[in-house]
This record gives sequence, C-alpha cells and structure tokens, in this order.
Amino acid sequence: MSRTTTQARVSDDKLTALHEQITDGVAALVSSDAWRAMLATAARFHTYSLGNLLLIGAQRPDATRVAGFRTWQSLGRQVRKGEKGIAILAPCTYRPKTDGAESTDQATSTTEAKDDAAPRRLRGFRAAYVFDVAQTDGEPLPEEAGPQLLAGEAPEGLWDALAAQATAHGYTLERGTCGGANGYTDPATHVLRVRDDVDDAQAVETLAHELGHIECGHVADMATYRICRDQCEVEAESVAYVIAAAHGLDASGYTFAYVAGWAGGDITKVKAAAETVTRAARTILAALEVTAAEPAPALV
Repeated sequence: MSRTTTQARVSDDKLTALHEQITDGVAALVSSDAWRAMLATAARFHTYSLGNLLLIGAQRPDATRVAGFRTWQSLGRQVRKGEKGIAILAPCTYRPKTDGAESTDQATSTTEAKDDAAPRRLRGFRAAYVFDVAQTDGEPLPEEAGPQLLAGEAPEGLWDALAAQATAHGYTLERGTCGGANGYTDPATHVLRVRDDVDDAQAVETLAHELGHIECGHVADMATYRICRDQCEVEAESVAYVIAAAHGLDASGYTFAYVAGWAGGDITKVKAAAETVTRAARTILAALEVTAAEPAPALV
C-alpha cells in the first residue's frame, strides 16, 4: 500500500457529525424488531464456563449454539430422535434453612426453601446434557444482528499511515491469528496484532480500532480497562468508524452492531464517549495529514 495522499483536514463539526451518525445508527438498530428478537433468543441460552466450553468442544467440535432439551422446545425447535447429548457439568446448589437444616438440592428437586433470601451454596456437580442447534429441527432462530466484517479494498495508503502511528507509539505491528478476535493490543509486550484472514478493508478498520485504544489511553491502565471494558470498546470502535469514514470507508455494518453490543443497547454510553472519541480521532487524523504531506521516499 502506498502513502495516503488525498485527505483534507476534518473539522471539529465533521467529527461531531460522524459521532452522531454512530449514535443514530445504534439507536435505530436497538429499536428494531430484529434486535429485540435476537436479544430475546440470546437470553434463553446459558453462558457456559470455560470447563464446559472445553467439554463441548471435545465432544462436538463443530457446535455453534447449544442448549438443553427444554430450552430448544421453548424456542420452537425439537431435538431429533436418536441424537446424542453433549455432556457438561451442572452445579448442584442448596439454600440453608434458618434452623440449620438444608433444603433439597436445586438440581434434583423443585422444592424451595422457605427462606428465599438466603444465598444458595454449591454442593457439587452432576452430569447434564445439551444439544447443538444442528441436532434440532423446527423454527429458524432470529439472525444475530452482529457486526458484519468489511469486505473489499482499504483506502489507499491508510494501512501504512496508521501502522506508522502504531510504531511511533512503540508497538510492533503483526498479522496473524487473534484467538477469535479481529485484533488486540498487548501493552506488556508492545505488540499490536491484526488477524490475517480478513479483507484489507476490515484489517485497516481493526488497526484503527486498536490505535483508538492507544489514543484513548485504555492500554495505559489495564486495570481500569478491565473494569470499564464495555465503555472502552465503545470508544475505540467509534474512533475506528470516524477514521474510516474520513477516508471514504463505510464501516456502519460493523460498527453499529459492535457498539450496540458493548453498550448493551444503552445509547447514553455511546453519547458519553463523544468527547473522548473526537479527541482521539482528531489526534490520529492530524498525524495522517502530516504523513500525507511528507514526500514519498525516492526509488533507487
């Protein structure tokens, strides 16, 4: 990729307008019937522990969405006769009674303790069985309104210019696997990595996202990032959207769903990011203008 050469200065009003596009786009998405249907369905699926995820992967590596027999029925789907269940570990809990006696295990009885306010305690685990969606027939599940990866070419020179900024911050830029993510920034090793199996448009958008983390100060305090990760992801992706839009790349199909997911559909979180996003985007875009003004090295 060559240097970027065509970008004019982006005004503060334009930056504000671009962030408002994100807010409006997220608001439209989370108010749609498709989004509500997706959330209603997702709420019926359990979040499995790492141990259970490993068990599921070992028994059925191609599993995508798994749930118990009755959960599938509640979603209008039926496990096919003869299908073999995927064994996982289900917790057996109990709630102590006020007189010191124990209530019956929740996993084996529907009997409820009289003192509903008492916290439940873990007694152990038992085997339970779940099934992958491919083992069921019935009503189709609502399509996930998740981020759609960008396809096609990146704006000319943008990758090289953003890469130069990452290097200036002391990071080594790599391409490769990212453990299921599109990219990551590791302040401990000063490595910024972008997955290598996506189109150039997605790769440069991800690079802008990771650079957004750096410019927003997220990597400077990882303890705070872990606590406030949802807001940090909203900010970094919003920066990426602004950078992409300023260079003629429409990332709305990815950004709106990504931001909505991390914001939990809360538009106030998106609005709260405005100042941080515009400041970070302004810094990155200003550096891109400097890069564009520099003469290309002579060929020898």
